[in-house]
Amino acid sequence: MQNHYEVLGLSMHATQEAIRRRYRELVRQYHPDVNPSPQAKERFLRIQEAYQVLSDPERRRHYDALLRLQMGEPPSARYSQPRTPPQRSSPPPQASQPKPNPALDEARRAILQAERAFIQGRLQDALYWAKQATRLAPRLAKGHEIIGDVYRTQGHYDAALNAYTYAIQLDPNNADLQRKLDATLAHTQARAASPPSPVLRNLPALKLPPEWKLYAAQSLGWGAVLFLLTLAYTAPGAPLMLGWSLNLVAYLGLAGFLTGFLMAVSRWVAPIGDAFPWRRRGGQISAGGALVGLSALCFPLAVLLYTLLALTQGGLSRSVARAFGVGSALTLGFALLYPHDWLYTALFGGNLLFLALMGGWYLADNLRLTP
Repeated sequence: MQNHYEVLGLSMHATQEAIRRRYRELVRQYHPDVNPSPQAKERFLRIQEAYQVLSDPERRRHYDALLRLQMGEPPSARYSQPRTPPQRSSPPPQASQPKPNPALDEARRAILQAERAFIQGRLQDALYWAKQATRLAPRLAKGHEIIGDVYRTQGHYDAALNAYTYAIQLDPNNADLQRKLDATLAHTQARAASPPSPVLRNLPALKLPPEWKLYAAQSLGWGAVLFLLTLAYTAPGAPLMLGWSLNLVAYLGLAGFLTGFLMAVSRWVAPIGDAFPWRRRGGQISAGGALVGLSALCFPLAVLLYTLLALTQGGLSRSVARAFGVGSALTLGFALLYPHDWLYTALFGGNLLFLALMGGWYLADNLRLTP
């Protein structure tokens, strides 16, 4: 099976810019909207998985270490226990053989499990296997390093600093480990140098894992979308044109924008440039431009056209299908709750809501891709 570098057609020494450039080239070639063959779909999923690992510098370092171990390279100093140099006065016996160390072999297998778990984002599993490795072989520096990586990713910088400090004592020549230690130490010193606010000084510190903070932000965002749906019923405003009110226009726009932003941040959808190819080919209108333009004129017709194309030509894009599905559900919700004219809201409300959804999607992609 190909590794991530072979999937992208790059070497292990490729730069981050080369990885991003190659990823864009392959996406334009194998995206389901462009290449409807079943082989292209499978290749596209493998390209996405490879890019998610190699585009993250921390996950890439762990993946490289895991790849070198799988390739059978000799273990480096940070994977082996330090040994005292032999005495020159007493030469080693001729028939001496290195004694097997089952605990060390088991610790190295635990290191492999910890590396895989960290690469896949399973931080608790990575922490468990790394602690297992340090329990079996306390002087194995790599186990303490992975513990520090997990704690630093979770935001527990003091615990990460302790783990890195112990690891650097076992492997003082590891430049990468020294860089991590310096960065963590600088962060803790900067945090200690800034005194807390007098108002918040006596309050307990709430330390949450990063994924919990993301879930809390997503809950607030989706709660705001549901609140806008409720306002369409409780505060509809006075109807002006087509039975619509200014309140309804604001609710549709805000709900669509929040929905697109939340879907992109939650990674329910691919980057907007990949889901809706904009580039013109041979003087023809691109599929993404045609769908977005048609949705601005008649959203139900755009949904119907995309469904027909997906059924007849294949290549259904999950991102586009989710965007159309969520946009249709929200439009129907506003039509059912808005008391003045549900028919016009159902027919034309999606025009405004979907364009706002695209705007939130585009903004989230730019914020996420900004270095």
